Amino acid sequence: MIFNSYQFLCFFPIVTLAYFLLPKHVRWVWLLASSYYFYMCWNAGYALLIALSTVVTYGCALLCERFDGRGARRAVMIAGLGVNLGILGFFKYFNFFSEIISRAFGAVGVAMQISHLDVLLPVGISFYTFQALGYMLDVYRGTIRAEKNLFRYALFVSFFPQLVAGPIERSKNLLSQVNAPRDWDAGRARDGLGIMLLGFFEKMVVADRAALYVDEVFACWVDASGMQIVLATILFAFQIYGDFSGYSHIAIGAAKILGYDLMENFRQPYFAVSVRDFWRRWHVSLSTWFRDYLYIPLGGSRVSRPRAALNTMITFTVSGLWHGASLNYVVWGMMNGALQVLEGFLPKRKKKDALPARALKTVLTFALICCTWFFFRVNALSTGMKMLRRVLRCFFGPPIATPLTHWQWLLLALSILLLLLLDLLRESGRGLLEISKRWPGVITDALSVLAVLMIVLFGIWGPNYDAQAFIYFVF
Repeated sequence: MIFNSYQFLCFFPIVTLAYFLLPKHVRWVWLLASSYYFYMCWNAGYALLIALSTVVTYGCALLCERFDGRGARRAVMIAGLGVNLGILGFFKYFNFFSEIISRAFGAVGVAMQISHLDVLLPVGISFYTFQALGYMLDVYRGTIRAEKNLFRYALFVSFFPQLVAGPIERSKNLLSQVNAPRDWDAGRARDGLGIMLLGFFEKMVVADRAALYVDEVFACWVDASGMQIVLATILFAFQIYGDFSGYSHIAIGAAKILGYDLMENFRQPYFAVSVRDFWRRWHVSLSTWFRDYLYIPLGGSRVSRPRAALNTMITFTVSGLWHGASLNYVVWGMMNGALQVLEGFLPKRKKKDALPARALKTVLTFALICCTWFFFRVNALSTGMKMLRRVLRCFFGPPIATPLTHWQWLLLALSILLLLLLDLLRESGRGLLEISKRWPGVITDALSVLAVLMIVLFGIWGPNYDAQAFIYFVF
């Protein structure tokens, strides 16, 4: 069940209505059952994996809090990390590392054939694994107290709005809300619906429309011109932004309607003035997770400059591997790390940049990020290198035909422009949601109806529309 489906259109109102009709002390039970049903709609058997991760981290957290000895607590933590990362590694990286091992032995003349694991990657496994590990590590550090109720903790791990693709919530924020349900609030519901509408617009009007062109060019790159490959890469930057930000906004809006506040996951990333600034704005829940649980424990920036550079490279290489079991993701992560290391050698300005200088930095940062997105999007690293040669040798070659008509191009351009305009409002501290609160209710209601009609007409019912699964579902 995905957000942009008729099943969810029926599922969410039923869950919400029943949730607020039930007595407060049993609402979390209903949400837990609903969350597991939501996840089991993909594959019922994989619910056992999320349950196993939940039980292991729950038990390890309790033992960490009970043991006084540092050695015993560390052993429990390592065991919890080993089990959870072992499950993640088996399903996500078994084939990747077995292929690398086979090639390594083949390079020295030793034939080694490791059986290919033919199994589907459980949806959302990287997200709920990191969320559960973050909780366990917080208890180990003494940042929070261990949750005594297993099933309340299970709701924290499996909360359906953000279960599949985040935000990766922290226990300090979400777990405390599980234990303190709120009553129905019409104002919160109105705000939540507005945020969800923004998410549907980003996903269905921007991302899925851009995907028609991007997918065609990257699938038929052999016959495409270099200019088309460059344009497809730029459009992919907006596709993945609309896709992932769209999911996050739908999740945040749905949770708000239910009385839960999830963390902001995107902060106008394409208005960043440096790659470092970009990663303070993009997928905030994951970047801060790696910062707190990997980068800082490695020493962060409190060490010598070479060691800090190494810490950055390690963090972003692991981040690339987290995104997928393929060398192109590793290269993508390493490129983002290397760009930040290089930025560290640039002189720092104490004064705020004037508007022209800031605009130039924003454009340059976007261009650099697009270069990294290219390796994120290609099917394999070897394919990416061939496509780069195509760009250099045949930039103005004959273009291939794509599904977008002139009117669809105009629609896509206007949609991207509107998306950037909304981000510009938020960047200036005047988000559309905050501005609309000053307007009469009839105007905001009319705008909401107009937004729904726009999504229906130019999204799901638009020409050549092809509903796409969210990109981050495969991670």
